[in-house]
Amino acid sequence: MKRLHEMRNDGGSLLSGLFDRRFTTVITTQMVPTIYTLGQLLSGMATVYVIFWAFQQCWMSGLAWLCLLGPAMFLALVVTIRVMLEFVLTVFRIAFFLEALGGQIESIAGQTEDIHQDLPRIRFWRKSARGK
Repeated sequence: MKRLHEMRNDGGSLLSGLFDRRFTTVITTQMVPTIYTLGQLLSGMATVYVIFWAFQQCWMSGLAWLCLLGPAMFLALVVTIRVMLEFVLTVFRIAFFLEALGGQIESIAGQTEDIHQDLPRIRFWRKSARGK
């Protein structure tokens, strides 16, 4: 099984990663800017649709949606998408950092095992015979 840093597709093509049926590369981090841009466009289109719908119902509701509710809806949608994508990126970063930390811990454990074998046991908790 490949490690996460080996699965990272930093230099590879996004399309080749999309059609990788064995999931040997992680392309999610590359797709986040595209997903965010698509989310912004869809949020804008949904807001414009709701504003037009509101104008068809009544010009007062259309004006309210145009001036107040529409911009608030757009901002709420964009902020929600942004927070969700940042959460996904944070999960991936944590996974990468934990894997790197695991490798460092293994090397430290090997070094401390060597030190442990080289040092004699120190028994400082036993009373010495000189004190009696």
